[in-house]
Amino acid sequence: MISSARSAATVVREYSVSSIGIGLLGIVGAYALVFGGPLPLLVVELLVPGLIGSGLVWYGLRTRDRESGTQRADIVTASSVTCGAMVATFCAWSIYLLSVRVGFTGGFAQPVISALSTGMAFGGLLGHVYVEFAHHYRENERLSRAVDASMDGIAVIVDDQHVYVNDAYASLYGIRDATALEGTNWETLYTNAARTTIEREVLPALDDRNYWRGTLTGKRADGTTFPQDVTVSVLEYGSVVVARDVTEQRDREQRIQVLNRVLRHNLRNAVTVIQGHASLVGERDSILERRHVAPILEEIDDLMATADKARSIERTLDRNGTTDLVETTTVVRSVVDRARAAYPDARVVSQVDEQGSDATRPSVDGSVVDALDELVDNAIQHNRSNDDGPVSGAGDDPTVEVAVRTVASEAESRVEFTVTDDGNGIPDAERRAVLEGRETQLDHSSGLGLWLVNWIVQNAGGDLRFADRPDGGTVVTLSFPREHTVPSDPTPRASL
Repeated sequence: MISSARSAATVVREYSVSSIGIGLLGIVGAYALVFGGPLPLLVVELLVPGLIGSGLVWYGLRTRDRESGTQRADIVTASSVTCGAMVATFCAWSIYLLSVRVGFTGGFAQPVISALSTGMAFGGLLGHVYVEFAHHYRENERLSRAVDASMDGIAVIVDDQHVYVNDAYASLYGIRDATALEGTNWETLYTNAARTTIEREVLPALDDRNYWRGTLTGKRADGTTFPQDVTVSVLEYGSVVVARDVTEQRDREQRIQVLNRVLRHNLRNAVTVIQGHASLVGERDSILERRHVAPILEEIDDLMATADKARSIERTLDRNGTTDLVETTTVVRSVVDRARAAYPDARVVSQVDEQGSDATRPSVDGSVVDALDELVDNAIQHNRSNDDGPVSGAGDDPTVEVAVRTVASEAESRVEFTVTDDGNGIPDAERRAVLEGRETQLDHSSGLGLWLVNWIVQNAGGDLRFADRPDGGTVVTLSFPREHTVPSDPTPRASL
């Protein structure tokens, strides 16, 4: 019962503005029925009240579904009714005084109705303006609190001057009071070299595309400098600067680079020494060479191969994003041709979508070639026929198929590359480690190849999937949104 009453009350409040408009139209209709008169005269007398009543009905229906619709209706209704009652009362009182003083005997109804409708319209307008201003004030207040609470430094720049900065922005430069920066030139917070970058790169980029992001060197109040990641976006009457101190990130990257370089250098030197001594031991004792030296040298070769793989991955990821778009059939052809040359004893086949003469073929980032090369290498090198030595025999040759197709759905169209092999399959632990992006003692990858594939696919905006073949082997799928196309050749092609 209580719930039904509350629901009914809510509905009444939502339609309150329309209700008073209907009420005003009812008063207009009652006046026309009671007092009557020629139609042209009634139209002149009741035109304004009728239009205002209709306007209130329309406004109430139009704003009912808006945010805070009930609160809006309450405010507009209260303001409209209050102003209407006040103006109607004032009008009636004025007519009464006029009748007392000068003996006015005209009708009260029509002037009062006109005054009532005018007052209601004015009150409704005041209520609407109040609600809109209150809404914008709350929005600005929430935005201001969010900006003030942001961990990133945020400043609004107009005519190269700070007009607003948050506390995080001021603290970047060692300034406690954020208002102290207001009115100062924002370029004075950077080094001379950074100012040159602003003049040569930032300002032209803002004129060209209304946006710039990069690294600049800031200058604190005590004269010290620090690197910062800066984003500048153009506003209607200025620009907004978002700055973040990246000193720790820069130091961490430098430490990693130094450690990486030292580790590689020392590792290669140590491995060279171990190889030399192990080879000498093997030459003097054939039993030791077979039982101990050969496994040592094999592990050393694997270790150096892993180091070379890591270096190759670093180079691949460093150039990611700078490669050109490559048409999908060209990608497959490049991967298959390289694999056939590198593994003459393996059977490498390809399959691509059939293309019509008037079609356009999709294209992907050129780094996808590296990912497919890695998958093909992994499929051939870890094939079950290679467990005991190189591939040999026509019946034991590993088979790898590289395919590409376009998959269309209601939501989007995607390009899918698949690498299918007939090997032992990829262990579930390795799949989970790569797909979840983390390794544990229970779930870890035995190498870097699948990580490289996953990183390339993610950077190119795609998805990576694994599936088992019913008769043995694995199907690895690289799926990308079909966002780019290149002109198609006039010759149809179904496979390579």
